[in-house]
Amino acid sequence: MSSPEKKKSLLRRILKWTGITFLVLIILLIAAPFLFKKQIVQKVKDAANQNLNAKVNFGDFDLSLFRSFPDFSLSADSLSIANIGEFEGDTLLSAKNLYISLDLMSVIKGDKYEIHTIVLDHPRINARVLKNGKANWDITKPSADTAVSDTSASAPFKMGLEKFEIKNGYIVYDDASSGVYARLYNMDHTLKGDFTSDNFVLETLTEIEQLTVTSGGVGYFNKVKTRIKADMDADMPKFRFTFKDNEFSFNELTLGLDGFFAMPKDDMEMDLKLKANQTEFKNILSLIPGVYTKDFKDVKTAGSLSLDAFAKGIYSSSPDPKKSKMPAFGCKLLIKDAMFKYPSLPKSATGIQVDLLVDNKTGDPDATVIDLNKFHVDLGGNPIDAVMHVSTPVSDANINAMLLAKINLATMRDIIPMEKGEDLNGMITADVKMKGRMSSIEKERYDEFNAQGKLGIIDMNYKSATLTYPVQIKALYLDFNPKTVDLTKFDAQLGKSDVQMDGKIENFLQYALKDSLLQGSFNLRSNLLDLNQLMSSPDTTKAAAATPDTAKATVAEVPSNLDVRLNADVKKMLYDNLTISNVIGGVAVKDSKAILEHLKMKFDELEGTMDLSGVYSTQNVKKPNVDFSVDIANFDIPKTFKSFNSVKKLAPIAQYAKGKFSTDMKFKTDLDEHMNPLYNTLNGGGHLKTQNVVVEGFEPINKLADALKQEKYKRLAFENIDATYEFKDGRVEVKEMPIKSGNITAKVKGSTGFDQTIDYTWNMEIPTAEFGSAANAAAGSVLSQINKAAGTNLKVGEKVKIKALFGGTITKPVLKTDLFGSDGASTPKEAVKEVIGQGVDMAKEKAREEAEKIMKDAQAQADKIKADAKALADKTKTEGYAAIDQNIEGIKNPIAKATAKAAAPTAKKEVDKKAQQILDEANKKADDVLIKAKAESDAKLK
Repeated sequence: MSSPEKKKSLLRRILKWTGITFLVLIILLIAAPFLFKKQIVQKVKDAANQNLNAKVNFGDFDLSLFRSFPDFSLSADSLSIANIGEFEGDTLLSAKNLYISLDLMSVIKGDKYEIHTIVLDHPRINARVLKNGKANWDITKPSADTAVSDTSASAPFKMGLEKFEIKNGYIVYDDASSGVYARLYNMDHTLKGDFTSDNFVLETLTEIEQLTVTSGGVGYFNKVKTRIKADMDADMPKFRFTFKDNEFSFNELTLGLDGFFAMPKDDMEMDLKLKANQTEFKNILSLIPGVYTKDFKDVKTAGSLSLDAFAKGIYSSSPDPKKSKMPAFGCKLLIKDAMFKYPSLPKSATGIQVDLLVDNKTGDPDATVIDLNKFHVDLGGNPIDAVMHVSTPVSDANINAMLLAKINLATMRDIIPMEKGEDLNGMITADVKMKGRMSSIEKERYDEFNAQGKLGIIDMNYKSATLTYPVQIKALYLDFNPKTVDLTKFDAQLGKSDVQMDGKIENFLQYALKDSLLQGSFNLRSNLLDLNQLMSSPDTTKAAAATPDTAKATVAEVPSNLDVRLNADVKKMLYDNLTISNVIGGVAVKDSKAILEHLKMKFDELEGTMDLSGVYSTQNVKKPNVDFSVDIANFDIPKTFKSFNSVKKLAPIAQYAKGKFSTDMKFKTDLDEHMNPLYNTLNGGGHLKTQNVVVEGFEPINKLADALKQEKYKRLAFENIDATYEFKDGRVEVKEMPIKSGNITAKVKGSTGFDQTIDYTWNMEIPTAEFGSAANAAAGSVLSQINKAAGTNLKVGEKVKIKALFGGTITKPVLKTDLFGSDGASTPKEAVKEVIGQGVDMAKEKAREEAEKIMKDAQAQADKIKADAKALADKTKTEGYAAIDQNIEGIKNPIAKATAKAAAPTAKKEVDKKAQQILDEANKKADDVLIKAKAESDAKLK
């Protein structure tokens, strides 16, 4: 072969094998996901089930080598992690999609899958902490031996993370233990770094469309646009992060952060300094809600800003407060000669001065000093001035504070843009001074604490698109003194509802400075409270208007920081479709519980009254519960059925009943998110009474009427029902009770399930006259034949006894009786047979009783014969033995006496024989009596 041909042949072979190799690689890229999918999915499920106390679910699961080559990509749609146990009902995390890239070689080896990238798309994270400090994200299962176990050794995945990303996240953090709440709306977050290295640069970027943060009921951020770019030097062995180039932006305010944060063990070490990067007042103004609008860029401002803060030291938390540590911290805010004015509005806010210093040099919370040396603003001719100095806030707060203000709310629209449909007017005045130590109040040395002043609101009107009703505060007056804050007058109109209140707050300063419960007592009066309007929102109002039957209530959370008592006197209250009149009683609020104390009310539509006591608790707001005692008098049955869903569940017969009822009951149950009972948790019971109730159209009773061929029984009028019932094991159990309907009497017991199944027993007595003259004539004819043959005197009884068993469901009952079969079929002839059968049974019972009496009397006679004979035999023996012994003793001749003694046993045997003869004759006589009686008794039974 020539050289050119050899080269061509070699080239063809190279191209051939190159093509084959490329084709194999393509096939492997396509096939690999299918080869490893089952293996990886199983490892994901195993890892979740073995390591998490939670329910993990996901939808479509996809694997690919193309998307992240040379890594293996894993994608799961509709991911969710739902809590169990104490947080059951919470969804900790849900995401539209979870994307993970894995090191290809770790997948092929099948040992530990190494994760390079994690991306969460549209995650919804609900992070909660209970008052006891327990967090719902603490879902990892504890190791059997936490002291020696190495969880990483058994985990099917290991981190070689290079990138972590969140796209369009929604995160809620709700910490009941600290009172901190945060909501992050539309959050994007990217974290990059080589986590396989001990030291690397960690790059982070976080953008949040709306950030809301509150603490202790005080709002710090409200829907603030946030951007955080922070690069850090990461030292993973020491878990120490040193801030490099970074920028924290909140609306228009940008801050810089320097220093480090470390967590080598459980304690947190830090040395951080925060400083505002700008010096214009406009930047901090952007954080004020209502001011930061779309026109904010055109706002004219003046004035200077200075903001510095620091935290240095160790933070550690411990159940023992004495062992907890806090870093030293401080913050200084200065605003000088500031103002702002919207170009489209006539007035401006001027003379803004703020001099605030918060300083703690040691980390001891009691060493904190708060100095608000100056606060002043003039809102279009409405001045506000405040000063506050607080030291030793923990041990014994030393306070010197002043507030002086006079605000015409109508001028606010001339300074700050109002939303469409928003209107505000009225007057607020405040002149309050406080000076002294908290200990003076706690020890009731009120003369040592100066507290005086007034705060008033007059003719305030507020309308907004976010409220479904206008708010009008005609008058509100608060008087401050060392002991209390007195609410001397509150008169308001909230939509259709009028509210008047007075009362007092007893520990306002302890509540404000020491996180104590706010204590007080108030009197509430109203001519009309429209709860439907007050509890509504614009969205729910529209929904209710569109579909009134499907509108649902939401959980009304009881505040945890109150310890107050409210005495209510409401002339008229509207709730759902009910009108409630003359609501009088007490409500105590404490520990997230509303305690009702004989709250009495009249339900106009139901034509009756209610006396309600008990507890409504939202200590677990996801699962509120009630423990109530209810006394209801004269409620209309059909109207009650229509008004309360619980009645439809517990007493479905009410749908077919007319009349009134009264009941007193006690019950406990958990509630769902729409305030409906969770019936599987319902326990309790009570008594129910009615006078005259008519039941018609109720299928179980219809079934009984058909079985008895008595159409009139489909409408039964019951008199004076007195029932005892119990909620137990998912059923309403009714104890045995007598009922009467016309001439029918019965004893009824059984239960109705919350699933609408029934299980009842009716032991009825029905007059024979109810079956008609033909049936009774037939019964009389048959009984006369029995009397003639048996020599009895049987007659047709006045009543028939029937036992009816109801099963099945309310709408599809199953009937069985001792008179009919399970199909319930019957005729008057069969009823006659039952009458005859009952007559024969009566005759047999009478004969049995007479026979038993004959045998009983005969046995008594026989027993007497035997007893008399025994007494006579005993006497014969006693007297005979005595006579023989006396005769022997009277003989003087020794030989004769010895002879007599030798003959004595023989003589005594004769005495015994005579006594035995007496007993034998008596036994024969007794047997004759019993034999005769037995013959007579058998004749009776025959």
